[in-house]
Amino acid sequence: MKLIEVQNNQMFKIDDIRFTGKEEFRDTIAELMLNGSRLISLTPVDPDNPKKIFAALTDKNFSVIYLSGCDFNGSALEYESFANDFPQTNYFECELAENYGIMPLNHPWLRPVRKQNVIMGNIPYHFFQLKGEEVHEVAVGPIHAGVIEPGHFRFQCHGELVYNLEINLGYQHRGVEKLFLQLNSDQRIILSESIAGDTALGHAFAHCHAIESLSNIQLSLRAKVIRTVAAEIERVAMHLSGLGGIANDVGFALPSASYGRLRTLAINSLALICGSRFGRGLFVYGGVRYDIDNEIKNSVMENLNTILNDVRQVNDYMFSSVGALSRFEETGIVSKDLAQSIGLVGLAARSSGLEEDVRINFPYSAYRYNPVSMITLSTGDVFARARLRALEIDETLRFIIEQLENLPEGEIKAGSGKTVPGSAVISMIEGWRGEIVHSVFTDSEGKLMNYKIKDPSFNNWYGLSLALRETGISDFPLCNKSFDLSYAGHDL
Repeated sequence: MKLIEVQNNQMFKIDDIRFTGKEEFRDTIAELMLNGSRLISLTPVDPDNPKKIFAALTDKNFSVIYLSGCDFNGSALEYESFANDFPQTNYFECELAENYGIMPLNHPWLRPVRKQNVIMGNIPYHFFQLKGEEVHEVAVGPIHAGVIEPGHFRFQCHGELVYNLEINLGYQHRGVEKLFLQLNSDQRIILSESIAGDTALGHAFAHCHAIESLSNIQLSLRAKVIRTVAAEIERVAMHLSGLGGIANDVGFALPSASYGRLRTLAINSLALICGSRFGRGLFVYGGVRYDIDNEIKNSVMENLNTILNDVRQVNDYMFSSVGALSRFEETGIVSKDLAQSIGLVGLAARSSGLEEDVRINFPYSAYRYNPVSMITLSTGDVFARARLRALEIDETLRFIIEQLENLPEGEIKAGSGKTVPGSAVISMIEGWRGEIVHSVFTDSEGKLMNYKIKDPSFNNWYGLSLALRETGISDFPLCNKSFDLSYAGHDL
């Protein structure tokens, strides 16, 4: 196999990528996936000249990222699809076809990613249809009744039972990836915080790691710990928000309100650290903008201890409710084999029994020195996705408090540097939803040439579709909230 191996956030030279013909490229990638590797990036090296494409796959057993390339070398921009044998590649191939016209031959289901009505530039797309006298179709969105981003959900139903759900996204186009190539360094950090508004710290973490690796910037341990603490507070806040939404969707008002109260304490703790309840402005290249002194530390720890004590009581109340459990259990099931086949990541994957956590499998920043525990559940239903949030809140609060109690000395910001020409990096971060990947390439002058983003929602929206099969349509809001995916992180 012609490939190279790198670590998470390790810079490599573009010239070191071994570009082969498409047949050899396909054999290489197929062999990796047969051995358990998972695709995390499929993109041209240079978007303006898509004749060379690049694939990155992870092997969590060895904490390594495999890199391989394909040079079409004057041949047609087409290749034999992987998706028939490896469903995890399905959406990556659809995206590559949509953006660059690179055709996956014999693809099982070529569908839009961010263009609603066409594929391959101008071919009309037709939604899946299930025909029969007793079949009816329910369309929801893209404009929703509540305060929610746009997305179209089309259900094929027999009575109340959903046979198929097709999700169509891409209604908001901000051109985020292209903007990264045009903006200056200060603007890029602000942009990274806006990729998905509820994951400001997660995406800023991935972006800063990528640029720091390309610039050979080394952070102090103190800066790493402050970053990690802030990212974990974001995880706690959003898990509390998710639990509140799940409780609300089954009409359980008291836990819903209680989770909301505790989330306020979490985001107020971020405001104590950096002045923003969403963590904006904390990350800078080389470290963080604000330090944590003893007064801030004590206030944050007081908030976190309140959350730790109170959330256990709220969790006990909600997960002992017969009414709530009757809605959660065996609703919206995604089996372990199916989750692995389609490439679920993050909390959705761990709820189906998969050990997928970048912090553990590909450790970065302070996680290299202070590990967190891998927590999984096996049922793959709404209960598992809700209960895992509760378990992760407890583990995360323990981790944060331990880091604050032992905050190392040191500077909070290192010197800046210039990005190395002709280089690239794969930056992986475990956001609160799951695996975030930023793949960044520089040209011969050191300018950013390609910036490819993969939010965990890119992997997991299809998981929601599968969770609804043979499930009552009235359970859609509950299943939807149990995944709690991002429209903005997908649409870019």
